[in-house]
Amino acid sequence: MIPDLTDMLASFTRPMDIPTDPASMLWMFPVLLAIATVYKATKIRVVLLPNFIRQVVILFATVSVFMVFLGVVLIFFVQLITG
Repeated sequence: MIPDLTDMLASFTRPMDIPTDPASMLWMFPVLLAIATVYKATKIRVVLLPNFIRQVVILFATVSVFMVFLGVVLIFFVQLITG
């Protein structure tokens, strides 16, 4: 038990290599969908399935569009500064 615990704790001392290419950025969308679902499930008092799905889709789309827009703005800003 103790060796397993020390191995697990030691794994936090080495940073994990997370690529930042466009294909790996697509993993943002399933995470956003999970966050939107859990957030709406905790905020809605009465959960009716059609209303719940509609609100989750609206929140997911809003956050997704904003994050893509913010990424494009930041890329443009970096190109402007470095370029």
